This record gives sequence, C-alpha cells and structure tokens, in this order.
Amino acid sequence: MKEEKVFFPYGGVQLEGLLNIHEALSVKGGVILCHPHPQYGGDMHNRVITTALGSAHQEGFSTLRFNFRGVGSSGGSYGEGIGEMEDVRAAIEFLHSRQKDSNLPLILLGYSFGACTGIPVAIKDERIKGVVAISPPLDIYDFNFMKGYKKKKLIVVGDQDIWCPSSRLEEWYQQLDEPKSLTLIQGVDHFYSYQANLLTQPLRNFFNSEF
Repeated sequence: MKEEKVFFPYGGVQLEGLLNIHEALSVKGGVILCHPHPQYGGDMHNRVITTALGSAHQEGFSTLRFNFRGVGSSGGSYGEGIGEMEDVRAAIEFLHSRQKDSNLPLILLGYSFGACTGIPVAIKDERIKGVVAISPPLDIYDFNFMKGYKKKKLIVVGDQDIWCPSSRLEEWYQQLDEPKSLTLIQGVDHFYSYQANLLTQPLRNFFNSEF
C-alpha cells in the first residue's frame, strides 16, 4: 500500500499524518488510527498501529494514521489528553474530506492512550460507524463514556495486560451495549512485543463485518 505524507490543521498549527486512499472500486470506508501515549514513545509508527493499518487496508478501507500534537513533525505540545481530543476531531474531518464518497462510513481505532482520547470524540460523531479499542487501560482511565454507545465495538486485550486486568475488563465489557465483540489474546501484555501479528485476525474480522 502507498501512503501520502500529509499535514492537516488544528487551531493554528499542523498535524502530521500518513494517508492512504484505497484504490479498489469497492472501497468500504475509512479508518482513523490513534497511537499510544506520546510521553512514553508512542507515535504513528508504533507496531500495533502499523499492524492495524495493514488489516484495514486488506479489508478495503482507506486509512489515516497521524501524530498527536508535539509528536514527530506535528506542531504544538502535549495536551494532557484534552488537546489530543481536538487532534482526533481534526483527523476525522480531514479523512472525511478526502474520501471519494462522503457517505462512506468511518471507523476509529485507538490503542491504549489513543483509545482514551479517540473514542470519546468518535462516539459523538455521526460519521463514525464503529470503534476499536486495543488494550484500553481500564486501571488508569475511566472508560464509562462507552456505556450506552450502540454502534459496533471491538475490544482487543492481551490476557497479561497489567493495566487492563481480566476481572475489570469482564465487568466493564458486560455493561457495554450491543453490538460488541471482545477478543482476549493469550500470553500477550499491553505492549504486544513481537506479537502484534496476533491482532490481525480479529481486526480483519471486524473490518470485514457490515457497516
């Protein structure tokens, strides 16, 4: 797949991204990918993000991955999660504007911090028809904002994730509305070290479902 380096605005500065507009005639939609915590080395080149990117492309989706403010060549500085939500709004608007058909659905995928900042924005945007939360750190952030959300949801977590323990995950997941699906990957921690490929099948199954 070929990606185009792009810059798009938020406020008075520019965010750096990589955009792929799928060339297939039957493009399914677009996926916005939000990377993990910028203060701990997270950026759009993270292996989980690139794995998810490939899965989305294989299933016929255009993609936009981007660096939050202050990361890579993106302007500004770390925004305590609040500023990053504005970045997500800008990314959704940008991908929507670049799609060949403005009626195509959008999906937002967030990994860890990317889920904390991306999904609260996505669930309030009617253009977003589904969300993916990879390793939501339930022991650190409050994810109750997903309760009552009635569009498609995929949750993917490693069973060795210390920030998303199975007991808390199960209790939280049971409170989410349908449609929803949960994949618990055996032997994987929060960082998917050398195991990001295990994300491919659950992601492709989700992207292959009807939107």
